[in-house]
Amino acid sequence: MPLVGAEAVAASALAFLASSIIAAYLADWLGFRIVPLAILLPSAIAAAATFLCLGRRATPAAPALVAFGALVCGMFAWLLWLARPDLLPTGSGPDLAHHLALIEYIERHQRLVHDVRLSEYLGEMIDYTPGVHLLAVLTGAWFRSDALHALYPVVAWSVALKTGFVLLIALRLLDAVDGDIPRIPFALTAIVLLFLPRTYFIGSFTEQSFVAQVLSELFAVAMWWAVLVWDASPTRSALVFYSLSGTAAFLTWPVSAGPLLVLLAAVMLLHGRLSWLDRLQHLAIATVPIAATAAVHGTRHAGGFRMAGTGGFAIWPTAGVLGWWFIALSAAGFLCCATERRARTVTLLLAAIALQAAALFATAHASGAAAPYLALKMFYLAIYPLGIAIALTLAAGWRAAVRAVGRTGIRSAPLAWLLVASLGIAVARPLIAAPRPRPVVTQAALVAAQWARARIPPACIDYLVIDGYTAYWLHLAVFGHPRASGRALNDDTFEPKKALDRWILPNGLPFAVADDFDALPRDIRTNVDIVARFGPAAVVKRRGPSTCPQR
Repeated sequence: MPLVGAEAVAASALAFLASSIIAAYLADWLGFRIVPLAILLPSAIAAAATFLCLGRRATPAAPALVAFGALVCGMFAWLLWLARPDLLPTGSGPDLAHHLALIEYIERHQRLVHDVRLSEYLGEMIDYTPGVHLLAVLTGAWFRSDALHALYPVVAWSVALKTGFVLLIALRLLDAVDGDIPRIPFALTAIVLLFLPRTYFIGSFTEQSFVAQVLSELFAVAMWWAVLVWDASPTRSALVFYSLSGTAAFLTWPVSAGPLLVLLAAVMLLHGRLSWLDRLQHLAIATVPIAATAAVHGTRHAGGFRMAGTGGFAIWPTAGVLGWWFIALSAAGFLCCATERRARTVTLLLAAIALQAAALFATAHASGAAAPYLALKMFYLAIYPLGIAIALTLAAGWRAAVRAVGRTGIRSAPLAWLLVASLGIAVARPLIAAPRPRPVVTQAALVAAQWARARIPPACIDYLVIDGYTAYWLHLAVFGHPRASGRALNDDTFEPKKALDRWILPNGLPFAVADDFDALPRDIRTNVDIVARFGPAAVVKRRGPSTCPQR
């Protein structure tokens, strides 16, 4: 399949994101401050160069461009609608507070973390690859906002663009299917099917706050697309794009890049149209920049490699989470792709993901981790080749059916669109019925905390909040308390019921941020003074005796 205009547009959009991360990281490595306006120029040049390079060889293919544009824009708009009206992160968990603390540090100091003593405040985040954090800071500055409000739109855009790349990959693989089939509806089927395991597709950032992982998945899927382009026509431009995407993937969340490196090596090994020397040269073009980036980051942040054996929360891919339909269709799709040479990248990528998951499982077991955290996280990436495998299987079945009844692909197209619409309705019903989660980061609580931070010593401020993770976020990311000392070591600091007890009894901290003042017990509401009110949130002051470490 030749390059089409939609692919040039997608590649240039990704090149802008990847170049922004790489340029900001390089500026910091060279000792310069991270200046968002200075990063904007090389990023725009990289995007324009990518579009010009690929656009010269691309055919217009208006239907594919319309489908790509409608999908990406529609997905982005829907994801923004989920976070209305403030576009703040909707997820929960301690990881969110840790990411926001690092984002706040980069935004305030215009540089990455280089002082190991800051581990008292940031913990393991001093060694974390900062791709998503840099992109949030840059985007916030470009749009004259702040990084906190830019984080969710950045991740939402990455998910929308990722679905666009999945569509383009599906179109490429469907082009290799024998017979006249309506490609666009079946390619869109791969997107619709991703909503069956929605906990892994959308919940990964709307609920679980795996923001770095989600952005890195975009770069990983783009690497897969680059492998397909190279396999069809071995050009250096595809490998340069692969290298750009892979470098950004490593700087964002390195785990996602591993299976794609294995995939590239396997495809080059099986590729018979180039000599071994040419293949080695092409492999070097694609991988040396990624390896150099890994070496640079590893020399400064060797502690990051210890995360391979870490524990943590990740959802197990059980039947209750995935649904039997997705499991059965995935098994059929895998078997279908395993017997079809032209769909070999699907099988190879799934095998590479399984191989890395096994290695991470063994590492976690050897380190005594409570759960194989990173091994479980590999399934978040696996849903994309599985969705495409199912779409290819449905297309193959459709081709057999239309041949049996004597229809042509054009005459069967309306029925294919009807299939996509039916699947979409079936998938949308539980999405519509699902309750909207209450975010732990709210605009009212943020404004109240910022007002208090400017006027009250942070050590004198308590948290009267509904969710303990709201207290954790305020404590670390807004008020800047350390993670490894002080009140953060006491879990009661963030426990909402314990906080209520502290404000019923005397001699506690004199001030508190309440994210919903009217929801507080009457005994507390009638015994505090409201210092400032911001919608449902308030800064309150205790009546009677109080204690504060800095008073």
